Amino acid sequence: MNVFRGLISIPRISCVSQIYSARQLSSTLPLSTKRTYDKFYKITKQLQPIDKNVYEIGQERPDNISIPKDLPEFPKYEYEPRFFKRQNRGLYGGLQRKRSKSCSEYLNKTLRAHRPNAQWTKLWSETLNRRLRLRVATRVLKTISKEGGLDQYLLKSTPARVKTMGLKAWQLRYRILQEREQKQRGNVTLSDGTTKPIQYISSNGLKFHATKDAMLSELYEAVQRDSYYPIKPFHFERDYSWLSYEEIVKKLEQYNWDFSELATK
Repeated sequence: MNVFRGLISIPRISCVSQIYSARQLSSTLPLSTKRTYDKFYKITKQLQPIDKNVYEIGQERPDNISIPKDLPEFPKYEYEPRFFKRQNRGLYGGLQRKRSKSCSEYLNKTLRAHRPNAQWTKLWSETLNRRLRLRVATRVLKTISKEGGLDQYLLKSTPARVKTMGLKAWQLRYRILQEREQKQRGNVTLSDGTTKPIQYISSNGLKFHATKDAMLSELYEAVQRDSYYPIKPFHFERDYSWLSYEEIVKKLEQYNWDFSELATK
């Protein structure tokens, strides 16, 4: 008994104060490292890189670049999917084809493919003023109704919306933006009573209503007059057909061209 009493009488060392003092030395608590996980990895992992270099006239052409015969109708889409290309022809909202398998008690594997639930439907576009028959995923239909319409869904410019909209939605977005720009420019009434849309407004206030082909024909006549040798249409198209409407107007201004039949004030 005396032995146990001696053990009890031994003074005990408290470890709580030591732990508390050690904790006081650390200024901040250790934080877990955040994982940088790309939510749209299935879309972005197989992207085809787009050449964004701006080439000038007279520059040596790289071997891997070919000059197209006609100008593209739409700008290039940076997030065009190369896997499950069916979503390029509809509004799928980034939904991909998935695979799964089930294994029986005899270890027989049954492979399955799960495709997005996409239905043919007609959606109204306020800007284009017509119904568009599209193949749309049911999840995207809910998003369109929540956004307030097809135009609001396509014109939203968040990174997630641009990555998941797909090629078809990108082309519709470009058409809607072009139509809205045309409506902002307005129309002009000519002397004979006909109404034509305004194609371009110059810095001096001239409102051009002629089409781009008509402007190119005027530029061809101006270049033909200024040249000592006759210019073939093939060479003219190669050198001038890719110019924008604004650049064509500036070229004609250099020749002091008469715009009375092409534009109004």
